[in-house]
Amino acid sequence: MGDQFKWQEVKTEYREVRASAHGEELRWLVNREKILNTATGQTVTRSVIRHPGICVIVPFLADDQIVLMRQYRYSLDGELWELPAGTLEGREEGGRIVPSETADQCAARELLEETGYEAGQLAKVAECYAMPGSSDEVIHVFFARRLKMREQALDLGEVINEVRGFSSAELEGMIGRGEIRDAKTLIGLFYALSRRPGGLRIA
Repeated sequence: MGDQFKWQEVKTEYREVRASAHGEELRWLVNREKILNTATGQTVTRSVIRHPGICVIVPFLADDQIVLMRQYRYSLDGELWELPAGTLEGREEGGRIVPSETADQCAARELLEETGYEAGQLAKVAECYAMPGSSDEVIHVFFARRLKMREQALDLGEVINEVRGFSSAELEGMIGRGEIRDAKTLIGLFYALSRRPGGLRIA
């Protein structure tokens, strides 16, 4: 919008920092931001989550087989079937988080750490905003092919109880029955399954 909006004040209320194999990682900021609309003279204050972005990876074991993980989530006190994914490493700059690695680097690292698979071919196919009403978090969607099994290396507190492949028909059935409820996973699967001959079929 050009110069229409002017940030008058940014106050960081909270910083999420987590221990990982790479040391302490800054995950996101929760800010109170005061913004002036120069066209109307109106000032608004918003709580905003500033985030470096995430990568979600669709790992193809074969053309008709995709890997999912059964992962425990503390916020839900329950498990979800998910695609592997992770947060880009970043640094704080001017009240925001600037990625300090590329999305490609993040995708390759997270796929290996969470599933134990290394991708011989990794291609970005899409990106979208996770929740633009309150965050600048971008979801980068990757397809991973030519997988080779290496060794899983989970972060402290990360709980993944199962990693296995599912056929397209199985995934469509799981989506139709509401058994896949993670938004980033649904986005990645929609991109993958819709590109097959005949497209995506959810009963």
